Amino acid sequence: MEALIIIDMQEGYIGNRRGEKAFENVIGHINYVASIFKKAGKPIILVRDIEEGDTEEFLNVVELKDIEFDREVLKVHNNSFWKTDLEDILKDLEVDMTVLCGSAGEYCISASYFGALERGFKPLLLQNGILSATETGGHSLVETKPFVSHQALSYWL
Repeated sequence: MEALIIIDMQEGYIGNRRGEKAFENVIGHINYVASIFKKAGKPIILVRDIEEGDTEEFLNVVELKDIEFDREVLKVHNNSFWKTDLEDILKDLEVDMTVLCGSAGEYCISASYFGALERGFKPLLLQNGILSATETGGHSLVETKPFVSHQALSYWL
């Protein structure tokens, strides 16, 4: 089974980027793909980084408010699998493939990609669904990791 994992789309980390073309593009793709996953009955896991706190500032960006996620994972490290229950959740849901999207492509997305790979979950990255912390931060991801488009997911699921 496939699962969508949305990572670190939080006000305190990226809310200030609202209005940027990159932010609007990423949030649009995430919302669209989440609707595809929901219609297909596939799980959506939301990951929030609470390393700097678990206050209102670190809640999800309001643009995700309509997404019905199945589980929430709280983390304090870049890798969404490290010292969290994400692996157990995915095993309980019988997930074997993950589609990762969200914030900080060069940090949390990349670390979570390897976390999924090391644990036997086939990770894919959502094309146009990853926001980088820096302008060039996503370049190495694009050159070295497998991406999947919303069109392919729509057909596949």
